[in-house]
Amino acid sequence: MKTLCAVGVSSILAAAGLAQAQSILQFDVNSFAVQSQNSAGQASAFGGLSHTGSINFSMIANTTVLNGMFGTTTGGPLANLGFNGSLSNFTGQINLVNGQVTGGSLTIAVNGGTDTYTTSIGSGGQVQSYVGGGYKIEGLTGGGGFSDSQFGNVDVSPWFNLPLIGSFLQFNWIPDSNGAGSGDMDIFVTVVPLPTAAWAGLAMLGGIAVARKARRRQQA
Repeated sequence: MKTLCAVGVSSILAAAGLAQAQSILQFDVNSFAVQSQNSAGQASAFGGLSHTGSINFSMIANTTVLNGMFGTTTGGPLANLGFNGSLSNFTGQINLVNGQVTGGSLTIAVNGGTDTYTTSIGSGGQVQSYVGGGYKIEGLTGGGGFSDSQFGNVDVSPWFNLPLIGSFLQFNWIPDSNGAGSGDMDIFVTVVPLPTAAWAGLAMLGGIAVARKARRRQQA
């Protein structure tokens, strides 16, 4: 999936007519805990495409991983930035009303929690059926920021001390009868507002990645 995103993102942005100086950063977080909650903030079964409440996610010790960080500051393909540290924490929630995303937040921490990326989740997006079974949610983020210009061993100075927006894609999970499960998520960060066409393309890209991952699992 990382290769697909690295090649596809730059093609989508180019098609949308963005400036070549577009700076994009991607996090690839896998195998985190997911728990649905009802409107009272209590753990509950997931209400499917019309769920009202929230989806909470958290790190599972020795299981949740930051598989890599990828980026570009020139508008070209996303390159592997060589992240070689370990994830310290991954937390957040997506608020839902009748299956529609109404807000939320997420935080990624590495280096013992001293380096963090935190962002709010905006309104827009909705719960959808996932091609591999279960559900997926994709949406936009805003007001993001890094705690400093170094994220573990990765230089994030092109995104530091700037207002950041972005998106989360391929957040998919299969909840059990108690609303619990595990999920994967790709998180994108940019310093330049993207037009609607670009976000639509990123969502499509996430869907393609999901389908390919599902086929790989079925063939395993």
